[in-house]
Amino acid sequence: MKITFSSLVSAATAAALLALSTVQATAIPHIADAPIAAAMPHSAPIHKRTIAGLNNYDCKLTPKHPRPLLLVHATLLTLDSWWEFAPILIKEGYCVFALTYGRYKDIPILGGIAPVEDAAQEVATFADTVLQRMNAPQLDYVGHSQGGILGRYWIKYLGGAGKVYRMVGISPINHGTTLDGIATIAQALKIYNPAEPIFDSFAPSFYELVNTSAFIAKLNLGGDVAPGVIHSNIATRYDEVVTPYQTCYQQDPGVTNVLLQDLCWLSINEHLTMVNSFVVLRFVMNQLDPANAKSANCLSSVSFL
Repeated sequence: MKITFSSLVSAATAAALLALSTVQATAIPHIADAPIAAAMPHSAPIHKRTIAGLNNYDCKLTPKHPRPLLLVHATLLTLDSWWEFAPILIKEGYCVFALTYGRYKDIPILGGIAPVEDAAQEVATFADTVLQRMNAPQLDYVGHSQGGILGRYWIKYLGGAGKVYRMVGISPINHGTTLDGIATIAQALKIYNPAEPIFDSFAPSFYELVNTSAFIAKLNLGGDVAPGVIHSNIATRYDEVVTPYQTCYQQDPGVTNVLLQDLCWLSINEHLTMVNSFVVLRFVMNQLDPANAKSANCLSSVSFL
């Protein structure tokens, strides 16, 4: 990414890429038919969608899919961001659940901007409700960006221990972010702290997700994995929000960490469009059901036609 002088002195330096990525996520056309579509980011403007079969408490768990599946969205997004993944997972027989967390001060449209600990409590409450109503002891968890770490916080601090079987992170912000170095430079220029109250007034999660925050330190205290949980993560080389992209990975030797471009070198998905990639979806499905795994590669879109 090219960093200009104005971006360094702007009051929005610490969160600019988070905001800009929303524009990127809605500006790329949907290419659905050719095999190369699996490698291309494809999305549409974020608006209210109806996802048939989502949050259906009458869904029946089966021997093939014995646990509810919880999808947790990214910063700035809502449950509607799963409009592409969720219908396919539901069609495959999963009982799929999702929520919009992190609304703040009646700001419309956006999710994931409230204090992160508050967001984690929302996820914990929703997940516990799913487990109770589905009469299930555990669930599987797929989280995108901030959504990828809220489950870890639930497990570690909010009573979620033993309640998650598999956890799949899609560009998860496991170790915080430097925002492509902008936060680090802003700190060096001593404009980072003065800007914090501005962002805290409308999106306190932004600063809490920076790699030097107290929240990230607390999240990873004692290790970055949850005992007993099968962890896996997929990152993209073109991530402009979680940077360096390697910070998406967890360090325990039992974790599966994969780079999207190692599965399909044509994939140019950045942070928010990871949930619009059929290659990513195939990776996720392989983690959830390894016994029936199919190759995740540039031709993955063919399997969903």
